[in-house]
Amino acid sequence: MMIRKKNLLGAIGLAGAMALAGCAELGLDEPVILDSDLAFEFGSSDLTPEGEKKIDMYVPSLVYRHPTRLEVVGHTDRIGSDSYNQTLSEKRAESVGQRLLMSGKFDADQIKTRGMGSRDPVVQCDDTDRQALIDCLSPNRRVEIRVVETIRR
Repeated sequence: MMIRKKNLLGAIGLAGAMALAGCAELGLDEPVILDSDLAFEFGSSDLTPEGEKKIDMYVPSLVYRHPTRLEVVGHTDRIGSDSYNQTLSEKRAESVGQRLLMSGKFDADQIKTRGMGSRDPVVQCDDTDRQALIDCLSPNRRVEIRVVETIRR
């Protein structure tokens, strides 16, 4: 009876954490998508305080999936050179990977990071005004956290 209460309380705690993180409706196989405009300043790979909090809120959801390996993939928009965007996407993925390590819930060998640069856009924009283009391309600037291997239970 005590075990059931403990499991129930754990599930309630997890559900609350997932709801706060905005991932209560994510399936177990779906990636966690971190909006780079929230997590990073434009053109930067340093996490903002808001980005750190968001990653910390996703940790319980990721742990619940019993991962043995996570893949953290950085993406950029098409503004800037290909080499700049590739490096920026790699550095952003590494920043998120380091934050996940800081949680103490994952080991370094569980987290693989890589950058895609601007090669996998989710939106296309034709705006000629620079600020309008930056705003329109916002969904392309993201970091995805995927559980790629799990412990079978």
